[in-house]
Amino acid sequence: MPYNHEKSGLSIFNKRRILWLLSSILSLFFTGLMIVSIGWYKDSQSIPKDHLIGNRASNINRLKESGFPFSFLVIGDTHGRGKAKKLIEAALKEGTPSFMIILGDIVRKPDIWNHRFFLTEMTMEIKPPFPVFLVPGNHDIDYTSSKIRQDERRVTPQVYESLYAARNFDFIFNNCLFIIGEVGSRDHTRYLNYLRDTLSKKGKDRKYIFVFTHTPPKGLAEFIPGFGYGEGFFSLLETYHATACFFGNFHGYWRGQKKGVSIIVSGGGGGRLKKSSPAWVKFHHILKVNVDENILSEEMMVLKGGIFFEDAFNEWIFTGLFPIIQNRGWILYLGVILFSSLGLYSAFVFFFRGKGNGAN
Repeated sequence: MPYNHEKSGLSIFNKRRILWLLSSILSLFFTGLMIVSIGWYKDSQSIPKDHLIGNRASNINRLKESGFPFSFLVIGDTHGRGKAKKLIEAALKEGTPSFMIILGDIVRKPDIWNHRFFLTEMTMEIKPPFPVFLVPGNHDIDYTSSKIRQDERRVTPQVYESLYAARNFDFIFNNCLFIIGEVGSRDHTRYLNYLRDTLSKKGKDRKYIFVFTHTPPKGLAEFIPGFGYGEGFFSLLETYHATACFFGNFHGYWRGQKKGVSIIVSGGGGGRLKKSSPAWVKFHHILKVNVDENILSEEMMVLKGGIFFEDAFNEWIFTGLFPIIQNRGWILYLGVILFSSLGLYSAFVFFFRGKGNGAN
């Protein structure tokens, strides 16, 4: 069979056009990536120093006391997910609570860039108009120095405090005592001593006492994992007549009572729901706790579904791209110039020079 040079040449020509087209598409995609990255990079460099995220004394001073009734938001295990962002934004549209408490695991892993992403999103996008207090979670701090390989990216307890201030923290608001505590290791002596000291010094004659801890004690329910500090913990709450205790860690919702104290597990802020958990406790949610002089009530906002590619993409930029460029933001601008130039040139070759070659 005779070799068809015209057909062979046309085939090679078509392949080259396809390559130029792919080059144009990929270059324009990376141009868009660089442009989005520039926006997020600017935001990350513009976080206000006096922001409202964390357990600083200055944030207590920002609280606005107006007596009863008042309300506060509770959400746990947000994990830097778009679901949590959606829940918080929805809750902000339903009135103005006095503050919010996140029950730990604000990030997926104790990497400094995950924390910078959380801070940027909270201060530059969500922008809550009130203080946001944080309970330390096991995903937030690398207690064993084994979760993050690079020392410069590892968030130790000391690094965590440099970002958000105290890990054990308390404040009084409208004659109610709020206690945030860290349960971060198998030795709970430090936490129980702090809880006992705070309750004994500040718990007397308070209208309500609320306690917030990330990992619950064992024995609440068979599907809720916990630590073995429950006996001493609940004895303290009973002795000082605590009102309610909120836990995270378990990705779902559970409610009960022990020794006269209301127990609420609310870790459904955004982390992945476990298939093994019962369906009736497994959903993403945020709580609004309404505090009146004679009664407490809860409102729950539930997220029914949704896939949030944008937030996952933004987190990838922070944790994958920004550590490479560090403080050299000019690299992003150079990337826009290079990729856009390559994309435009590839498109020019595909649409114009390709047609001319085809005609010959």
